[in-house]
Amino acid sequence: MDKKINNIISFIIVVTICLVTFSITYAWFTSVKETDIINPNSSGNIDIVYDKGQDIVGSLVPSSNKDKGLSTSVRMKQTENSVDSLATVSLKINTIDPELAISGLKWEIYMNENVSPLATGDFSEKVSDETINLVEDYNLTTTETTFKVYIWLNGNEIDNSVINKKFDAYIYATAKNKPAKVS
Repeated sequence: MDKKINNIISFIIVVTICLVTFSITYAWFTSVKETDIINPNSSGNIDIVYDKGQDIVGSLVPSSNKDKGLSTSVRMKQTENSVDSLATVSLKINTIDPELAISGLKWEIYMNENVSPLATGDFSEKVSDETINLVEDYNLTTTETTFKVYIWLNGNEIDNSVINKKFDAYIYATAKNKPAKVS
């Protein structure tokens, strides 16, 4: 009989230890989860307001500056409840004839009403289905930011081989969580 009582007591002790261990573990994980929710730099929901401009289509004619070329814009901002986010604005080339894959086909991107470009480049050695990141890891805020993209043929750098050649592209943006600062 003593052996039976000892087995029951041992069983109760083991069950009690398991329950205490489970309770402490559950409390610790719950505490960590609540701390993560409060931390704004932790992984969470990205909530962005995004307004895509029109695709870049039309005739490219030689000009001396961007204002006579093609343009479009994208606008975006982070909502109040979003985690801190970084945005990338990209240009996806659907089609570019080889004669336009030259330094004479230019692009510039401007932010808001700035008169100086945020970035510039050209289409030398670019191919169809290629993507160009025009702006990378831009800190989004709750204030709307407008990115305007211009594409044009620099009349001083081209010849007649570019006439009637096809170029088709569009602008898009992506966002990701901003990494937390390490103290």
